[in-house]
Amino acid sequence: MDHSKRLRQEQTDAEHRLWQRLRNHQFGLKFRRQHRIGGYIVDFVCLEAGVVVELDGGQHLEQADADAARTAFLETRGFKVVRFWNDDVLTRTEAVVEAIWHALQAVRPGAERPPHPNPLPRRRGRGSKNNSNNNSKNNSNNNSNSNSNSNSNSNSNSNSNSNSNSNSNSNSNSNSNSNSNSNSNSNSNSSRGEPATRVAGAGAQPTADAWRPGATLEVIKLRAQLNAHVRAFFAQRQVLEVETPVLSQAGNTEPNIDSFTTAFSGHVSAGARTRWLRTSPEYPLKRLLAAGVGDCYELGRVFRNGEAGGRHNPEFTMLEWYRVGWDHVRLAEETVALVQGALALVGRSATVQSLSYRALFQHALQIDPFSAPLEQLQAALGPVRVDPQGLERDDWLDLLVSHRLQPDFAGDAITIVHDWPASQAALARIRPGDPPVAERFELYLGAVELANGYHELRDADEQRARFSHDNQRRAARGLVQPPPDWHLLDALPLMPHCAGVAVGMDRLLMAMLGTSRIAEVLAFDFARA
Repeated sequence: MDHSKRLRQEQTDAEHRLWQRLRNHQFGLKFRRQHRIGGYIVDFVCLEAGVVVELDGGQHLEQADADAARTAFLETRGFKVVRFWNDDVLTRTEAVVEAIWHALQAVRPGAERPPHPNPLPRRRGRGSKNNSNNNSKNNSNNNSNSNSNSNSNSNSNSNSNSNSNSNSNSNSNSNSNSNSNSNSNSNSNSSRGEPATRVAGAGAQPTADAWRPGATLEVIKLRAQLNAHVRAFFAQRQVLEVETPVLSQAGNTEPNIDSFTTAFSGHVSAGARTRWLRTSPEYPLKRLLAAGVGDCYELGRVFRNGEAGGRHNPEFTMLEWYRVGWDHVRLAEETVALVQGALALVGRSATVQSLSYRALFQHALQIDPFSAPLEQLQAALGPVRVDPQGLERDDWLDLLVSHRLQPDFAGDAITIVHDWPASQAALARIRPGDPPVAERFELYLGAVELANGYHELRDADEQRARFSHDNQRRAARGLVQPPPDWHLLDALPLMPHCAGVAVGMDRLLMAMLGTSRIAEVLAFDFARA
């Protein structure tokens, strides 16, 4: 068998993952895999743009001279070579894809920025965003990282978390999602013939300044001011600050969210051995509401496995609060007030517009999202190309929001979108009507989603059915099915009528500063942690 053909049939997990992002002209250009150039077989190449993409495992640390000779040969043939560690392809896929796009721009301006091949989760800040879980099978620790419905991840990410914290030297890398403050794109825009670019991963040697924070001192101080603003905002309104567990014996069943797990090593009498890191504080906060705490909020860290890139960090800060006796409309107004106060810290303000989900689609795309046939939704994506396999109606609606509607929101405006499809209710009430709608809202500052709020569901039977449906969808995708929070189900009938909202604090800080890179607002992002 031809050696290159055998290599195509025996892809590594990283090669398989990246091929799903390069195949089918997703950049507007054709990539080939395991392609022979001279005496070498390169992992991926775009002949039209003259860009070679090479993936390296740990063995490449011992064969640096051979890699250098290989790169030098390819450069004499006119190719630009970009290199990535296998671990980065598995754990920082979006950063790698962004780096490849920048490399294409350097040699062939106008190459299309590839869309995310999967629908971005639109469920809510406390159970959503961005990014992106997968069809891969979980490793022995259930810590699978990946990107969802595109069938791109049939292989597991077995090492996706164990070594990820060694990526402290990603400042030298070319992609726009790297952690360098001063030259994050320094290599990505270089011409052909310059040294190969590498996104550092597990086993790489740290650069001299990798110990430094990614955020400037001014940004670190601004974060402290923002936290102080939040606490003063709620103290003035007599909303109680509380703390809830980070580890739980129940997980998040939302199919588009992947949770971290850890194993408790103590005596079995202490409780379940497998513990899930929270993706939001929602469930314990609702238990507190059922116990009579009243209006409350929590400002703390939450975790999403697989969500690493320019706008995402697996560990981030979430603000979540609940108002007893309120609905989602009233809570949206208070959320606007909090965001306007945050903008005032940097001398800014924003206009406010509020419209329904249906009105948003009708105004911008001239289609009714509740009744338009699936073919019309697919056609409305225009030039955006995605792998349609496994995508359902809500997935196409999500893609339209994230790729056609959200990017056109005015940069100096707060946009509130309310009354979403009932099929996207998650933990919100459904209001009967024609059509029925989920009583929830999303708040955007410019094109950045900041908040997701619900008029909260209190029907335990309905919530139990939704958990079950979630895990059925997860099973169909080959994903682990987390145990539902039975304590929440027991508490729901006692929970008062209320509305709740979650705000991504890192996203808010990014929007305040006008940056698209989360590394610039974190002292130490995932690669530096």
